[in-house]
Amino acid sequence: MIDQVLIDGVCRSIKKGKSVNRRLPYGGKLVLDKPLPYLCVYRYAKNEDMYLSGLLKTQGAYLIARQDLNIEELLSCLAGTIANEFNAFMILELWMAPEAGIETFKIYSPSDRSPATIKALKEGFEEIEVLYNPLQVSVINTVHRHPPNLKPLLSIEKAKEVGTLEIGIEIPLIYKDETGNLYALLYRKVRRKISQVLKRAAYEFIRVQTSNQFGHYLTLGKTQLTQLARSADRQLAEVSEKMNFLLRVSPVNQTVEFENFKKHNYSKLPQFNYRLIALDPEEEKRKLFNIQLENIEDPTLAFLFRDKRMELEKQLMMLEERETKSFLHLSNSLYGDVGEDIVATAQQILREVSVDPRDTEEQIYADEFKTLALHELEIYQKHFSDIEMGVEIRKDINGIMVSKSKLLIGEDFCVEASRAEALIQHEVGTHILTYCNGKRQPFKLFYAGLAGYDPLQEGLAVLAEYLVGGLTAARLKTLAVRVIAVESVCAGADFIETYRLLNEEYGYSDKGAFNITTRVHRGGGLTKDAAYLKGLIRLMNFLQKGGEFESLYAGKFAMAHVPYVKELIHRRVVKSPFLPPYHNTEFARQKLARLREGIKITNLIEHENSIRH
Repeated sequence: MIDQVLIDGVCRSIKKGKSVNRRLPYGGKLVLDKPLPYLCVYRYAKNEDMYLSGLLKTQGAYLIARQDLNIEELLSCLAGTIANEFNAFMILELWMAPEAGIETFKIYSPSDRSPATIKALKEGFEEIEVLYNPLQVSVINTVHRHPPNLKPLLSIEKAKEVGTLEIGIEIPLIYKDETGNLYALLYRKVRRKISQVLKRAAYEFIRVQTSNQFGHYLTLGKTQLTQLARSADRQLAEVSEKMNFLLRVSPVNQTVEFENFKKHNYSKLPQFNYRLIALDPEEEKRKLFNIQLENIEDPTLAFLFRDKRMELEKQLMMLEERETKSFLHLSNSLYGDVGEDIVATAQQILREVSVDPRDTEEQIYADEFKTLALHELEIYQKHFSDIEMGVEIRKDINGIMVSKSKLLIGEDFCVEASRAEALIQHEVGTHILTYCNGKRQPFKLFYAGLAGYDPLQEGLAVLAEYLVGGLTAARLKTLAVRVIAVESVCAGADFIETYRLLNEEYGYSDKGAFNITTRVHRGGGLTKDAAYLKGLIRLMNFLQKGGEFESLYAGKFAMAHVPYVKELIHRRVVKSPFLPPYHNTEFARQKLARLREGIKITNLIEHENSIRH
């Protein structure tokens, strides 16, 4: 029996619009992330099935209780209270099929009520056939919408009295074998899919039957973050930030080695030195796999965290294999194949795009570029006053790079004056800004970087150059030749062979060819540099298909994560980002509109414009 004090407390919280998280007798639980006009219910016998419970715990409203616990009064009060607010209420009771081998989702429903909800359930479960085949879905019109060995949750009379629709769902045991062993990978995919199906069905019920207060089915998802999810995020970010991967695989003596390379007539392999690795990769990997991601109830967060853990494991292995042949194989696994389409586009750019040689091109150097960058950072410092930003000129940096919220500039850095604004928007207006936006999110990984974030980050950064009118023919060709250089490394070329390819066949200067070759051969073969062009191409396709641009600045994540990020924004877990000021200019809006119309990549520099400040 459930204490009346608990029942009254639950209903008072709902009336006040508060969340509910209550323990029930015998290990049961009632959770409402917020008042929602539906509830998923699972009644267990002596022992709770953790996997069926896991399906319910993906929802913003669920009740798990032992079969011999009388929950009718609790459900009546809860349903009546919420129905007063929304005009209707729905209970989805889930139970397992009685035995393995049954491959049918069974939906037990009334014959004349809420057809849109039943359709959403049926069509949603049918989509699971992509994951598991053969699979069937059966809709059974009946008054018996509960497990065969149990009584109804509410009598028909009581359900009518409190404005409640009851639907029963029998789940086939497709994620276990005949002896009860779990197919863990399948279960994760099925759990996420069922989570979406239940929310979509609930949304259809809400849309048709209630005073709809929800604009999208994803707004039904959880907004409360568990302590376990916060802890997992923190631990993953700590490993990521401590590793500082790119700095540890970048040589510290590149300038000196170029002079030696030139001295030996470009025919002696450089001897690069790297920073010492001040961590133990084995200990860091142990930390990663002590994080209990399998216990995170939210399938979206569990996926994002698991994806990041796999990436960190590969990066730690790369540190262990730095300057060995295995480094390149791990790099390919981490960053993925370049892709035939990317190579073909790179070759097209190098064929079709020509660079106008200029007799005199004004250059700006490290000190002046630092001043320009600090001016841009002032804009963001006002909005992100709690984040320390800055610019450093350093001897151990070649070119420029971003580390968290700081821009690092090599002391011998120089750039054409006409490219300065574009480069600042690449580094500050994209990389530093997405770090700062990520800092505002409840997850550290949004600024430390989710798995595989490089292509989208670099695609956004290059697109920023286009939107301020600074994506030049020379810049686009550099992105293309980096792809060629990566392909050369993957094909087995050594440093000198890649250098000669760029220098002799593609006409790059001695130092330019050396710098690109160093980037792709560092550590033993780092294929990351294909990400710039790959990210730009993927981003252009995304925008041409109507993809939303603004949410891409919410942090550092991969294109594959965009649906998950949008879900978290709908759930009000992730905040909408602050955008670069140039986005508000008519100049940038016109260029973005052209991009959405479907221009070719070679046309991004068709009409080069002066930089817009």
